[in-house]
Amino acid sequence: MIKLRVYAKLNLALNVLSCEQDGYHQLDMVNQSISLFDEIRIVPRPDDRISVHCDKNIGVINTAWTSASEFAKKFNTPGCDITIKKGIPMKGGLGGSSADAAGVLVALAKWYKIPLEQVYPIAEIVGSDVKYMMTGGLARVGGKGECVQTVESDSLVDFVVIMPPFGLSTRKVFETFDQNPDFNFANNDELIKAVKNEDLPQIRNHVRNGLQQTAFSIEPKLKEIFDKVSEFGKVCMTGSGSCLFLVADSLVESQFLAEKLCKQDIFAVPVESRAFGIEFVEFKI
Repeated sequence: MIKLRVYAKLNLALNVLSCEQDGYHQLDMVNQSISLFDEIRIVPRPDDRISVHCDKNIGVINTAWTSASEFAKKFNTPGCDITIKKGIPMKGGLGGSSADAAGVLVALAKWYKIPLEQVYPIAEIVGSDVKYMMTGGLARVGGKGECVQTVESDSLVDFVVIMPPFGLSTRKVFETFDQNPDFNFANNDELIKAVKNEDLPQIRNHVRNGLQQTAFSIEPKLKEIFDKVSEFGKVCMTGSGSCLFLVADSLVESQFLAEKLCKQDIFAVPVESRAFGIEFVEFKI
């Protein structure tokens, strides 16, 4: 039996470099794991059956099931029972479904003693964020998500994550972006330097999401929330939305701001950076 935590991510920066004819996009991102997580329990089976049970409706065919299925096909392994307890909001740009997929792949790789390098091709099939989520931490992520450059960093940065009561479709956001692209890029080299140095003013200066204005055009309510939260500091969207984040000066300030926003009926939680994307809680053969 395997128990693990898979951590959410923030896109501290998201640059869309080009629009591809196949519907995919060339990206240049700075990703950071944060302390929000899903809990996953995996029990290998003696037969070929794969089952996924979740406390939220993630559909019968989901990224966790697809990852386990592709893993079994590639490495000729038996099935497993997967149980997921969600702590990462869905359709919020925090990478919840990718984190679940990554957790399944890393757990099965460890169980069957298969090097992660042999598992990465499955991650690229399942989803663009999955390969990054298998390692997490601070990273520069490019291409369609397959180019992951982990940045060694022991920095600790506090954030406030704002979670609107609605999600956004990633496909719709990118399709709308293609109609009116925004190629005003963040300086990701400077952003990474700022994170490693815990230089909070410079982090705030360089966080940026090229999909943000597109998301606002699709969901005006998100812009309303953004404007209200902006009274407390520099706000940025993560992923294709709908979640937003603030960089806080400390854990105490992140807790204070989250509480203040909640009193204004804007749900927010304090989080901190993580140097990893997956944490094993139990591993019994």
